[in-house]
Amino acid sequence: MRARAAVFVFHDVVPATRLAAVPVTHRPYALPCEDFRAFLLAASASVRRPVPAGHVPEELGGLFYSFTFDDGHASNYTEAFPALMELALRATFFVVPTLVGTSGHVAWSQLREMVAAGMEIGSHSLTHTFVDRLDAAGLEREFGESKAIIEDRLGVAVRAASLPRGGRAPAGLEVVLRRLGYRAFCTSRVGWWHPGDAPLAVPRVAAHPGMPIEDFAAILNAEPRALWRLQTMQAAKDAVKACLGRRGWAALRMALLRLRYARET
Repeated sequence: MRARAAVFVFHDVVPATRLAAVPVTHRPYALPCEDFRAFLLAASASVRRPVPAGHVPEELGGLFYSFTFDDGHASNYTEAFPALMELALRATFFVVPTLVGTSGHVAWSQLREMVAAGMEIGSHSLTHTFVDRLDAAGLEREFGESKAIIEDRLGVAVRAASLPRGGRAPAGLEVVLRRLGYRAFCTSRVGWWHPGDAPLAVPRVAAHPGMPIEDFAAILNAEPRALWRLQTMQAAKDAVKACLGRRGWAALRMALLRLRYARET
């Protein structure tokens, strides 16, 4: 066993009958329920143990994994939560408080039920905006006000946050997060967590639709070279984003997704 751990990120868990209705731009983040359950079964069979994201920096042994969910979709409660409970697994759900209770998202009462069952709730910013161009005041608003709202509505301390909309964390973010009392911050960088790494720059691995269960298990168990392909793809995508800019990348991504799903149908 290697002294490193995988922090996975999920978004929407969708029944197969609803998958075709998911918008093209969101389809890469919509994981079929059957795939999600297979991933959970693989995790429960591992000798590693699940740890909430807020506790990752304290785990110096490295023989653990974390499941995190971004955006606070309604399926976090209706689909993911029951499956996790069935297998006695814990996870961290990063929510946007201004979206909680709106159409397609979890409600505060559901989050309170999840907290009572042992799930961790963290911040995914206040407004789900791109944060890479925000100054210190803007960052403090996004992660300070969101933290305060969640703590007030749920009555629990918020220890962890995650980066909204992918991309890179802006300079100075760690200083702001530390001042606000966060202990862990999950990024979009693909990689394993190594004991002693910066707690406010935790890498994650997206569990995407179509990921072979063997690949998922290899990453979870920190097998050598298990992340090589995903890290290579991430580097290539980052290079394209840098060349095209945010709007250019969005246009290219939309065209590629339409072509991809047109072929599948």
